[in-house]
Amino acid sequence: MKILVLYEELALYLINGFNVLATKNNCEILIISKKINSVAPFKFENVHENITIKEREAFSEEQLLLLCREFKPEFVFLGGWIHKPYLHIVKNLGIRTVIAFDNQWRGTLRQVIGCVYFKRTLKKYISHAFVAGQKQFEFAKHLGFNDNEITKGLYCCDFDLFSSFAPLKTRNDANIPKRFLYVGRYAKEKGIEDLWSAFIELQKERPSQWELWCLGKGDIQPVQHPKIRHFGFLQPSEMSEIIENTGVFVLPSSFEPWGVVVHEYASAGFPILCSDKVGANDLFLSENINGFVFKAGNIGQLKEKLNKFTSMPDKELGSMAQKSYELAAKLTPDIWAEKLLKIAKL
Repeated sequence: MKILVLYEELALYLINGFNVLATKNNCEILIISKKINSVAPFKFENVHENITIKEREAFSEEQLLLLCREFKPEFVFLGGWIHKPYLHIVKNLGIRTVIAFDNQWRGTLRQVIGCVYFKRTLKKYISHAFVAGQKQFEFAKHLGFNDNEITKGLYCCDFDLFSSFAPLKTRNDANIPKRFLYVGRYAKEKGIEDLWSAFIELQKERPSQWELWCLGKGDIQPVQHPKIRHFGFLQPSEMSEIIENTGVFVLPSSFEPWGVVVHEYASAGFPILCSDKVGANDLFLSENINGFVFKAGNIGQLKEKLNKFTSMPDKELGSMAQKSYELAAKLTPDIWAEKLLKIAKL
């Protein structure tokens, strides 16, 4: 099968899924996307020979359409409906198309108006929706898709890579490293400043051996503290030492439609601490089972949850780690590829 992918910001986890389709299902895939984001400059290595990646900035709207027509796809994977040239391609090709998105349904006036517009102008060109989780499922229904036209499980991490670390955290005699880990952009909506504040306050009130390690970069300047370390942006393949030497993953975002990073560290056997705005909680965080949820922006609650982890014995942390791995294993690149192929062949 020949699959055309029209996407915004390409990520490694998406490539992993398409690699499965190319390898196990002999699919030929053309991916068109934006230039790589300088804040998260992923290197796309080990891409299957059946996959071609093109930067959309190199083409005019009509050149893009011509490129897609010459490819002769049988199925279109459309990442959202923001980029008008992509919609132009979908309308002109007139073939089976699935729209993929992670927008959570919040019932805002803008969303309501957008749904009316979508149903009147775009729905007839798009047969199915591939969404991240339950909140996105609800959004798809408002867009006019029936339940049997919606599939959950849009985002999947590199499960093989991250799960290889799980035995370090989940074995009965595991010595869980006393370090929290944050991975993400240094941006306001990621809640990283709240995390720094909560951690520093906790260290003042109840000093412990726990540290906070942070990976990423962005507009916010890193806070300086003797128990907080900053590592900048790392490729997933470069993170082995970090993963081996940290114990609990934290994502304190005030806005996070999904968060593949939660799946990654659940796969690696990390207990999880997330704000209530993180969409991936739906699948990969069960309260008091493999972690905790706190109200986004509430530094007091965040500090309380951090303190719970610092007070836990290794056995309890290890039990949470095992539960994280079990939840993460419900979605792998192979399962993801099966979902997409099923949509393509319906």
